[in-house]
Amino acid sequence: MSDRDIWPWPELPELVAKQLALIEAEEAEEDEEEGADGERVDLATGEVTEENVTRPWNLPALGDSEFADAVFGWLDDVVMWLNYSYGWQEEQIIPACWQQHQGLACDLAAIAFGRLDAYNPPTPGYAGRWHSDLEDFYRRMITALGDAGRDCRRGAHTRPSEYALKAVQTTIMARR
Repeated sequence: MSDRDIWPWPELPELVAKQLALIEAEEAEEDEEEGADGERVDLATGEVTEENVTRPWNLPALGDSEFADAVFGWLDDVVMWLNYSYGWQEEQIIPACWQQHQGLACDLAAIAFGRLDAYNPPTPGYAGRWHSDLEDFYRRMITALGDAGRDCRRGAHTRPSEYALKAVQTTIMARR
């Protein structure tokens, strides 16, 4: 019996995996001299498009849809995996309220989808780079959350800069 306690990377929801396959097909078409007609259904919007389909790591573009729910649900699983695998210090724990921190959420999506590419090539070079990117992610998260990160990690999410942010927004809106 082994003492290994290694969790597998979270499996992509089927809808997200299909969208990634569409993205790969787009890239293959762009590499060919003569592509197909290019029409496809963007699973994020449900619309037929000749444009590039929505990238699931571009969270602001997802809107409110079943596709967005699948992406955010998977990212919740990724947060649990990262916290279990790499949350060795309290400040490295990604708080449950990560979706309420837009910058953190967008950064998390990039690191999560980036891992799919990093572990796909036949050599480990990209995997090493992903770990460097992960360290950068933690540094940005710790800086962005600041002292409020401790409260967020304990389930008491508050936006410490709420009043300063409101003042900036009010001032900018008054200019319009």
